[in-house]
Amino acid sequence: MKHYIIGVLSLIFVFSCTTDDTVYEVGSDFIENNIQLRVIDTFAVKAGTFKLDSLITSSTNRILLGNVKDETLGSLTSKSYMQLVANTFTIDARAVYDSIGFVLNYDTYYYGDTTKVQTYKLHRITETVEPKDVDNFYNTSSLVYDAAVLGQTSFIPNPNKATDSIFIKMDDILGEDIFTKIVDNDINTTDDFLQYFKGLAIVPDISENNHVLGFNAQSTANITGNSSMRLYYSINDDDSEDNSYYVDFTIPSADKQFNEIQTDLSNTIIGDFVDNEEIKLSENTNNSIYTQAGSGLTSRIEIPSIKKLAEISENATTLSAILTFNPLKGSFNKSNPLPNTLSVYVVDHKNRILKQLTDIDGNVAAAFLFEEEDEFSENNYYSVDLSGFVEEILFSDINLNYALMIQYDNFSNNVNNIVIEHNPNTNKEIKLSVKYLTY
Repeated sequence: MKHYIIGVLSLIFVFSCTTDDTVYEVGSDFIENNIQLRVIDTFAVKAGTFKLDSLITSSTNRILLGNVKDETLGSLTSKSYMQLVANTFTIDARAVYDSIGFVLNYDTYYYGDTTKVQTYKLHRITETVEPKDVDNFYNTSSLVYDAAVLGQTSFIPNPNKATDSIFIKMDDILGEDIFTKIVDNDINTTDDFLQYFKGLAIVPDISENNHVLGFNAQSTANITGNSSMRLYYSINDDDSEDNSYYVDFTIPSADKQFNEIQTDLSNTIIGDFVDNEEIKLSENTNNSIYTQAGSGLTSRIEIPSIKKLAEISENATTLSAILTFNPLKGSFNKSNPLPNTLSVYVVDHKNRILKQLTDIDGNVAAAFLFEEEDEFSENNYYSVDLSGFVEEILFSDINLNYALMIQYDNFSNNVNNIVIEHNPNTNKEIKLSVKYLTY
């Protein structure tokens, strides 16, 4: 009966946009039945912000470095840790040491003000690059490193050119020691080298508000544009050819590099979180909710009144359910653009991620950006298909207490943010519109 009615409706009815709880009498000339189509968009929405305990930041193939400060989102700093090995530990006995340094190759990602100077410092890791009692490194992970600086550089970035790089000259005492041990066969295997040099930490200066940059971190040694520690040497053999050589020390596998992302929200309207169960409601945070990749800051949308749809009729079905929300005007720009899609997850009452959102047919449902031709970008909005979510809640025998989590598609390898407005005073509220058929 349900599928028959929907089929008939598709032939005799064209839906138009409407507001409030609107009721249509449908098909009375064709079917002797109490068929009604209701369009309901007066659901109460409870919006808030919470913070995930941690995000996996190993195996992203991106070295993420920098420091930014924001009046709303506080301060954020990203350090990077990595293990390094060489493809070969053979150097000709006639070779002469030249220098050592670290090459950081841009992968074109950036966030913040790239006209400002940044300083990176290199430190020697003093413990094995292995996660503790888990399989991955997280944004909250860290490793102990020596306070001595192996090298540093200050620069103004040029991140839009993937062919460009930053070179950080390193301590020649370290370079000569590595060189000599390889030539003398004291280091001739990966294990030998890792016993001697466990890895490298790259730490940005946190004294200024500037930017966060992404650098290529592949586990393939010879890939063009890869970042590496490079040992230079020369062989004088009296010929006319270039006698300069180098050995690259690269990340051996993606899980041997990770980014530690620290945030401080203490002096912001959001404030610090006690744990990942705490929710900061939108009415207490400037009528907005917040999502920031990398830090775990996450928007949460709860619609507790969905279950009441079941009280309308015993025989009913959801034809469509669309959630819409607006990014706050002025919260996005060239270095923090609106993403074309956002991932949507289902979380429980303790903000534990249960699954990714799907539509009524079981397909993954994302939030899609719709940009209207508007000089001031005031009418940009996101739309999410909530048909599967609404049906699951309606047909459950228990109160599921589910909510929606809005995050970036790749929220482990960048630090972009989006502010979602939920403000009754500006008519920019998060809204659910359901087309509900009773029969």
